[in-house]
Amino acid sequence: MSVPPSSSDQRVARLPTAFAPAERATAGEVERQHRTLAALPLIGEFLDAMPNMAVVLNADRQIVLTNRPFRMFLAGDDGDKLPAERREVVEALIEAVIGKRPGEAVGCIHSHETEGGCGTTPFCRHCGAVRAIVNSQKWRDLDVQECRLTVGGEAGREISVDFRVWAQHIPVEGESFTIFSLLDISHEKRREVLERIFFHDVMNTAGGVKGLAELLVHDELPPSELHEAAEIMSQSADQLVEELSAQRALAAAESGDLEVRPRPVRSMEIVRQVLNALRPTSVCRGRDLLVAADAMAFDFSSDPVLLRRVLVNLVKNALEATPIGEAVTIGARRLVGEVEFTVHNGTVIPPDVQLQLFQRSFSTKGAGRGLGTYSIKLLTNYYLGGRVSFVSNADAGTTFTVRLPRELTPLT
Repeated sequence: MSVPPSSSDQRVARLPTAFAPAERATAGEVERQHRTLAALPLIGEFLDAMPNMAVVLNADRQIVLTNRPFRMFLAGDDGDKLPAERREVVEALIEAVIGKRPGEAVGCIHSHETEGGCGTTPFCRHCGAVRAIVNSQKWRDLDVQECRLTVGGEAGREISVDFRVWAQHIPVEGESFTIFSLLDISHEKRREVLERIFFHDVMNTAGGVKGLAELLVHDELPPSELHEAAEIMSQSADQLVEELSAQRALAAAESGDLEVRPRPVRSMEIVRQVLNALRPTSVCRGRDLLVAADAMAFDFSSDPVLLRRVLVNLVKNALEATPIGEAVTIGARRLVGEVEFTVHNGTVIPPDVQLQLFQRSFSTKGAGRGLGTYSIKLLTNYYLGGRVSFVSNADAGTTFTVRLPRELTPLT
């Protein structure tokens, strides 16, 4: 059994870490542990009989045994239909992951950011997988959590996978091990969150209609602005109908995937719709909502309903973080083969918040409200074929950037 070599004959110790211990057992020690566990009666059969993916970890969180579902996950194949020539690939995978930590084995994008590897980066402080393992080792008991791992996909595209994880400490011949089991709940989470996103966004649109209606009822608009207000209300009502239709299609789809409908889009038209949706709402009161002076007018192909949701959520989050008297600015640029929308405000996001910003369950507003930035990334990356990023520092404030293809190709 080949094992990733250690840099020393001794345990790798005292490496910098932002969360869990960085030290590892040597290659020889891991191989000994592997042989010890593999020789136990029925241990291999027991692990392979488990329906969920599972590995056995040593005290340094390194993999010493794997089960069939975990190996099939890594190979990307159905174990019952695996052709003979692919079995050699799976056997190679078994050897390749022994000695690695779980995040390193599945390709977590953060697992190689520090010398200590999986469990030692600032992002790992908020990872349910490593937290469950550490808690189980500490309390010698079962710990169950959820985690969302982002792994590198094809052509450099990141793929997010949601897991429910179980970590159970077990002693074997005087040594401490952990049975670590994973269940892929990505489909369940995607459907759940999309439904919650829908209600979140419908409230945004309905709030705009309500704000305009209150102005009309209380005669707070001059006669010259009544026609414009009525037009904005009509547009908001149309958006509401579109969102209801999208949710009906989602509920009817057994797969839980949102239907993407690319259509011609004009950049300044979509920006104007976002402004009209949010300017009448309470979150915009006392704050300026502006279009960047260098914003460009251009045509492209995308799903305007989903894109509008992304931009409305971005701008709404920016307005909520902006002090009274300051401004949020929307920009638009045409690039080579791509288009770009930006949302800027002068507030700096705290470093700990930046680490968790796109996580599903995280929100600075309280439990159960972590939808805004997660929905932005989910819709942009998975459905609109683009990517979302941000920069936040004391010199420039915070800018979120949504970059999309000029021509959206629907998911198949």
